[in-house]
Amino acid sequence: MELKTPWYLKEKTLYFFCFVSPPIGYLVLFLNLKKFKHTQKIEYLTVATVMMSIWLLKFLPEKLNNYIWAIIITLLVGNAIIKFLKNKNYK
Repeated sequence: MELKTPWYLKEKTLYFFCFVSPPIGYLVLFLNLKKFKHTQKIEYLTVATVMMSIWLLKFLPEKLNNYIWAIIITLLVGNAIIKFLKNKNYK
């Protein structure tokens, strides 16, 4: 007898909750954390945390929000450039 996964714990549904309504997705994920393998936990928690932090940015004042977005974009671009240069040096 095979146990079926509830609809709210399927991969596409969890991602949908995390992208559309991060607080609900985070809550569903956190309450059912024991039902996932370790790699799934890390993957889902990473996506949920990133989406929740972006969602929380909308509650900040606009000026501060712009500074934080600039920092995030700078870090992402800098990280991509560093990875590119490291891979280029090893070849």
